[in-house]
Amino acid sequence: MKVLILHGYSANNIGDGMLVHEAIELMSATFPGQAIDLTLCASDPDSFDLPGVSLRRSKPSLRGYDREYLATLGSLHSFDLIVGVGGGYLRGGNCVELAKALLVHGVQLRAASRHGDKVVYLPQSIGPLRLGSAPWFRRHLGRLSRVWARDDRTVQELGLPSVVRRAPDMAVLRVPARTTQAVERTPVYSVRNLRGGLPAPIVELAGLMGSFDGYVQSQTGGNQDLSPMQSLNPRRILARADFLDQTSAKRVVVAVRLHAALMALQSGHYVIHLSYERKGFAAFEDLGLKKYVHNAFSFDPGTVHADIQRLLNDETAREEYDSAVNRAAADTGEAYKALGESLQIAVVGVKA
Repeated sequence: MKVLILHGYSANNIGDGMLVHEAIELMSATFPGQAIDLTLCASDPDSFDLPGVSLRRSKPSLRGYDREYLATLGSLHSFDLIVGVGGGYLRGGNCVELAKALLVHGVQLRAASRHGDKVVYLPQSIGPLRLGSAPWFRRHLGRLSRVWARDDRTVQELGLPSVVRRAPDMAVLRVPARTTQAVERTPVYSVRNLRGGLPAPIVELAGLMGSFDGYVQSQTGGNQDLSPMQSLNPRRILARADFLDQTSAKRVVVAVRLHAALMALQSGHYVIHLSYERKGFAAFEDLGLKKYVHNAFSFDPGTVHADIQRLLNDETAREEYDSAVNRAAADTGEAYKALGESLQIAVVGVKA
């Protein structure tokens, strides 16, 4: 079976790299035993270590688009299935954001929409779509077999009930059941710049925390988290392999990037998320952890610090946290099955 994955970004942003791997794992689980000839379109294809996968560079250079990439978009009829990775890349809140979305992702969406019956977009946050862009995106998305939305606002704003369905983020579907454990005394902080710098509450929380370890989720392009993390003077910066190892000691974590938060949850840590977009609130609500998500721009540092101390010192608080995660984990099987069924329908080419 010949499959194309669209809208990849960079594996150097560990969250976006994870979403590509989740798409591949979903296809393997949905079509067991089938040989899959896979092509991936990504902004930074060289960052992916995917033996046997054909890679195409989707981000244009000063000389324009890569020829192999354009040839791939021109031959979509030859693919049995086209999958858009999960994420939040279709948005246009301002001129720069919209221009980037159209130049990199709009080209892929337009091409995919011409073969819409065999196209599935995995859980997305789409929007805001300002500056008159909403009709264009709705028209092309409306031609696809299925668009999975990972938040209610995306469902409401798109207004495409025959195409759009609600499903949790792919990383939420991978959060396993857990047992309550003791935690290390030092919390972990993972931050990123927002609107050109660190919002004041994020800096103030670092002062309240005192000693903490840092964790860097992304080090690529305009998503460089190392400098803002270092500016807060962490005790040390944790290696990914140690922090995300299932066997590592459990920690209380405060994370700004959604997939830093979700991947920490997958590893059994106790996570508080400082969200800067709709996707974060939806994901933590899907996990039953609404009380542990806050607006990154306007949260009360004292409240979050109190939550950190409670999770560090109160086993009952951790037990309640684990119970919420376990209830959510028990319900993810049906959502994952529905994603797989949408791929099967797209391969058949019959719109549900």
